[in-house]
Amino acid sequence: MLKVFAKLIFSFMAVMLLLSVVNIGCSSRHFEQNQKDILEQPEKNGSEQHQKMGASAKPEGTSIFTVIELEDLEHPTLAASIQLPYRVGTNNTVILSGEHAYLTTEKHLHVIDVSLPQRPAYLTALEFPDKIGKVLASGEHLVVAGEKKFHLVDISQPLRPVLESTMHLPQQHGIKDLDVLEDHLYVIGVNDYLYTFYVPRGYAQLVRAVELSPRWWLFSPKADRPNVQQIEASKLERSPSGISEPLRSQSGFLQLRSSKNQKVRASPHCLVMEQIQNPMRSAQCDLLIYSAYTKGYDEQEKNEARFKYIFGKDFPAGGGIVATELYYVGAEGLHHLKAKEGNDPLKTKAGMTLTRGKPKIAYAVSAGEMQQITQYPPETIILNDKQLELPVGPVTDFQILDGLLYVVSANGFFSIRSLIAVENFLEGDDAQFLSVTPLQANRPISLAVAERFAYVLATPEN
Repeated sequence: MLKVFAKLIFSFMAVMLLLSVVNIGCSSRHFEQNQKDILEQPEKNGSEQHQKMGASAKPEGTSIFTVIELEDLEHPTLAASIQLPYRVGTNNTVILSGEHAYLTTEKHLHVIDVSLPQRPAYLTALEFPDKIGKVLASGEHLVVAGEKKFHLVDISQPLRPVLESTMHLPQQHGIKDLDVLEDHLYVIGVNDYLYTFYVPRGYAQLVRAVELSPRWWLFSPKADRPNVQQIEASKLERSPSGISEPLRSQSGFLQLRSSKNQKVRASPHCLVMEQIQNPMRSAQCDLLIYSAYTKGYDEQEKNEARFKYIFGKDFPAGGGIVATELYYVGAEGLHHLKAKEGNDPLKTKAGMTLTRGKPKIAYAVSAGEMQQITQYPPETIILNDKQLELPVGPVTDFQILDGLLYVVSANGFFSIRSLIAVENFLEGDDAQFLSVTPLQANRPISLAVAERFAYVLATPEN
């Protein structure tokens, strides 16, 4: 009996020992595989990892990417829209680089193929751990701003964007704004320093840090780049003398927010700023436009006459001229639409009627996939004759391209205006204001413009 019991005990212990060996072997192989996965993970494409994270998450809020066709500048049409299941903030932007549009939402960088703008194709998204805002293009890289850091993203393969590096300002100061010019990145810190970085190949190297003047207003690149000139503000001059030379020499301006927190857009011949107080009235204008003309006496003479027409004063003669012009989006837009009443059936007994735009085709993105969706009937707006301005709301973004100013306003309006049309303007014609287009019922946040198309990033929340 004892022998039988001993054999049973021995058999039981042998089986338990065998199971333990097998279990240890399996655990060892599982641990080795995990280590291998961890080591391989950085080699996998970053966009694939973040795309999966974005798809599995449950983002709150939505945003809208809209394509506007500009074949006829007087009658822009809404070509397409894509609804994204991600919330967009006031600091998010949309830009163009090659045949792709890149836009940011609260924590994602999105890539959209616009090689066929009427049929945009959503490609992928890259997720960031913290909130992001402005995005800029620098060669085959993007610079993406955060609150206290900026990221450099390789877009040599747009379908597979790769986060290459992340940088802080010294002492991790917060970031107010940034801009890219050639191989250099300019960053304004909350400590009122301007930091210049060299960013040739996806990595940023700090070149210099300059304390800002107490009266700084704008920045203009110097000939010995990356140095910049700090242009000081003046309460006495309508057109501060510091902006004349950059306009005449076509050295331009950095598109960094001014010391008064105004958006700045510039071309070689023009400078446009938002929400400037009209020096001749108590009212607030939407935009202030500075233009330089250096094409000889005839052009100068026209510009002097134009300045006198606007301000009722002679402009001092000599050299290149800087003209100051005020732009009231609502008032000019209403005047333009009233002028169309003779040709277009906009008038009813209740007042002027406008129909919000409806894209020819609309898509929605879900789990990283784009699907066509059914659209609601367009909304009709009725304006009473007693209204002095269109309910366009304040300007939210604007861009300059080829002598034209493109503007989006808070209540979902898109307008186009010529920056240079001296003869027609003096004759009292409305040739400068080309069109005003009601978009879908949304609040535009950012605008990007190409030769025949404009791209708007918006939130449906007005």
